[in-house]
Amino acid sequence: MDRGLVTLIGMSIAYVASFAGLAFAYWGWKRHLRSGAGEEDAR
Repeated sequence: MDRGLVTLIGMSIAYVASFAGLAFAYWGWKRHLRSGAGEEDAR
């Protein structure tokens, strides 16, 4: 396989993994806020 294509595929996988991590962090943060656990953290 051409080195440029391998780099493109690797960078695409890294981009998707980064976006998925951001989405999971946002989902966990929203769930944390809904549970009311964020109120004691604010003090």
